[in-house]
Amino acid sequence: GKWGEHELDYLLFTVREVNMKPNPDEVADVKYVNREQLKELLRKADAGEGGLKLSPWFRLVVDNFLFKWWDHLEKGTLKEVIDMKTIHKLT
Repeated sequence: GKWGEHELDYLLFTVREVNMKPNPDEVADVKYVNREQLKELLRKADAGEGGLKLSPWFRLVVDNFLFKWWDHLEKGTLKEVIDMKTIHKLT
């Protein structure tokens, strides 16, 4: 439509647990998960189980990039997919 929201998101990848203090006005909850746990969370959110809700922005990142990036992170090749110049229009 004529009006829309544009969001700029930064993603931090870490392979260890860190103490986080997200802004409670922006983030309701955080959770450390492995790949299979994330897939299960996505399935539950899609099915509406347990009232689980995910940010629509997060879902777009998952659907378009996250598992590919996760593969590169595990292989130690994440630098191959770093792109600080492209603005992606996700719908």
